[in-house]
Amino acid sequence: MKIGKNHSISRFFHLLVGFVFIAPQGIISAAFAQEDATSFGAKMVESLGLFLYPFILLILGGLALIIYNGIAIRKKAFVKDEVIEPILAEVGRLNIEGARELCDQYKMPATTVLKAGLDRIQDDELDTDSIEKGLEESASVELSKPYTWINMLNTIGSISPMIGLLGTVTGMIGAFNVLTDQGMGGDSSKQMAGDISSALWTTAAGLITAIPTLIAYFIYKTKFGNIAAEINRVAGEMVFTLVRGARNPEAFAEQEEVYAEEEVGTVPPMDPGLPPAGPEALPPPGVPPS
Repeated sequence: MKIGKNHSISRFFHLLVGFVFIAPQGIISAAFAQEDATSFGAKMVESLGLFLYPFILLILGGLALIIYNGIAIRKKAFVKDEVIEPILAEVGRLNIEGARELCDQYKMPATTVLKAGLDRIQDDELDTDSIEKGLEESASVELSKPYTWINMLNTIGSISPMIGLLGTVTGMIGAFNVLTDQGMGGDSSKQMAGDISSALWTTAAGLITAIPTLIAYFIYKTKFGNIAAEINRVAGEMVFTLVRGARNPEAFAEQEEVYAEEEVGTVPPMDPGLPPAGPEALPPPGVPPS
């Protein structure tokens, strides 16, 4: 992931959140500028009262998090095969410094994790337990940062129904207070019905806010879990490559020679005991083959 792109995404997110907190009234006026008293949105705004403001903040916060996670939670932003393969090749040749330089050159969570494992190699001493410990520690740190933004979707999805429930309880208390003070009939019945309506509208607003954010949370959580599994696989492959290269360093050299021959198109020498290829290898007509 490039640093400039991270800064632009973070700047956009912070500006959106700041705009939500600075001018909620302007957002409300722009969203419901049309004076249609019978519309669903107008009825909800009229019934929610003071509970409208926290729901506006939660909806916009959830929308911003959905957009941000959709941009940030991508496999290419965490691990790239074209970056990992040269690093593993250097590790197989036991060129630890070269592998570290490649990790520094390509900044992303996967290379940071691999570099943490490579840094545990000191004085050409290969301690696999220490290397694996370094990989695990770095992976937990690198993967906890982006998951914080995913978990905030779960927070919004959990808080929204609670606020809706609070509005429901408040509305029902108001309805029963009207019933206790004024009894049934006349204006008291209309006021009590209005309190009950407000109670139900807050419940609906809480569910409308919570359902999309929870769906997005589970989608991004599953996607992030697959990315974390891929980083762990790359870390395990690095340890395996390092151990195999230390035990049999000639294996990688032979493998590189085979690859070089395939690229150049070199044909392996033929066995001198075999007949030459081509028409001259065939016997004359009528002469049985030897």
